[in-house]
Amino acid sequence: MNKNKTSFDAFLLIKNIKGINYISNFLQVHKGTIKRWETQKSIPKNYDADFRKIMNQIEIEDPNINIIKISDNNLTNERKFDEFYTTHDTALNCFKVLKNKMIELKVNLDEYTFIEPSAGNGSFYNLIPPNKIIGVEINPNINKNYIIKNYLDFIPEKKTKNIVFGNPPFGLRGNLALRFINHSYQFADIIAFILPPLFESDGKGSPKKRVVGFQLMHSQKLPLSSFEYPDGKKVKVATVFQIWTKINTHLLPSPTPKTANNFVKIYSLSDGLTPSSTRNKKMLNLCDVYLPSTCFNGMKAYESFNLLPNKRGYGIKILKNISEIKSLFLITTGLKQPFYLPTVL
Repeated sequence: MNKNKTSFDAFLLIKNIKGINYISNFLQVHKGTIKRWETQKSIPKNYDADFRKIMNQIEIEDPNINIIKISDNNLTNERKFDEFYTTHDTALNCFKVLKNKMIELKVNLDEYTFIEPSAGNGSFYNLIPPNKIIGVEINPNINKNYIIKNYLDFIPEKKTKNIVFGNPPFGLRGNLALRFINHSYQFADIIAFILPPLFESDGKGSPKKRVVGFQLMHSQKLPLSSFEYPDGKKVKVATVFQIWTKINTHLLPSPTPKTANNFVKIYSLSDGLTPSSTRNKKMLNLCDVYLPSTCFNGMKAYESFNLLPNKRGYGIKILKNISEIKSLFLITTGLKQPFYLPTVL
């Protein structure tokens, strides 16, 4: 008889049976993160329930596999019950924003059924008429009208037009909330979720960049006092309210192009022999980096206008973060020598 094991034991077995790609896709976690877990021989407790689920599925697929059991004592409660709930005022304000945004998106809410995952105390559920809302909740002791199920296992029985609306559990670095969004793509046109601030980040590894199939329509920060414990005591949590859509995306405003105007200013420079062939003469020796107007063998950057071929090209005046930005242009050797630009530029 097998002794109770940890999530890392389960990870090793699953890796041998299914491979790292399977684990990465199931958890929606980058393979580099999973390899780091393997090196550290430790799995964050936030994923205990997920590894139990994978092991159960493997056992169903092949009962002859000598499966291991992850101890219930090791299972984090995060996936069982929410620790705090959205306040009524916050849910109501989010609903008002959603209704206004649906007008912009030309969506008739009367045609839709709402689904609240991780419904909890019904902050969102209670805003919608009972015949237009489905509450999904893993805790069986809150509301008899809820569907008692892990939302990641939930699929609506009826084929209706759906909006998923609520405050999902966040998980480690927003991973669980991300999985709620991506799972919803199977049956929902629109997602309106309270999410961790990571979903506003454009940085590497941001969960915002791993949302599949939806486009972000709206994002706003919520007050820190938007949540409360079951006893009504307020708890401060930084969050955002976002609306994602996979329909009528042609109605969304075009993304604002990203520019470097706050960091650099570019001048067209020329030291011609006549006024008509001279450009921005005052800036000839005041720029931080100089680029030739043409190149045939790879772009080069120069630290002096006098080194530019034909005394003609572009001057870049760096407005802030001078050393950091200049290093992107000028890569080692020595002063007053040409440098190759990084290929990313």
